[in-house]
Amino acid sequence: MGRKIYIIEDNEKNLKLFVAVLKILPNIELFTETRGDTGLELIKSGNPDLIILDIQLPEKSGIDICKELRSMEKFKEIPIIAVTSFAMKGDRERIMEAGFTDYVSKPIKISEFRELVLNLLK
Repeated sequence: MGRKIYIIEDNEKNLKLFVAVLKILPNIELFTETRGDTGLELIKSGNPDLIILDIQLPEKSGIDICKELRSMEKFKEIPIIAVTSFAMKGDRERIMEAGFTDYVSKPIKISEFRELVLNLLK
């Protein structure tokens, strides 16, 4: 049985990149969604080992999703990575305060992104 990674990303190109980068990892199952509201429902109905959230999503932001997940016992310890184009001074702090485990700015550095995912799945 594989480790489950849930990716919520509304940009089709970014989503395809994340899937391409992660699907080559051994024993990984990927679940994807492009909207915040349906992404949250997908996550809540599953058993993720890791969650990757874009910050700017239609219907519900990644920050709102993270805060809601962190309020539930089931998701308190699950690693959640924020992936965002917000890279201005103060953005990282604001995002991390929402309860994210780590933060990756776009465009992602593929090897660093993959290494972060592997480390969080240990």
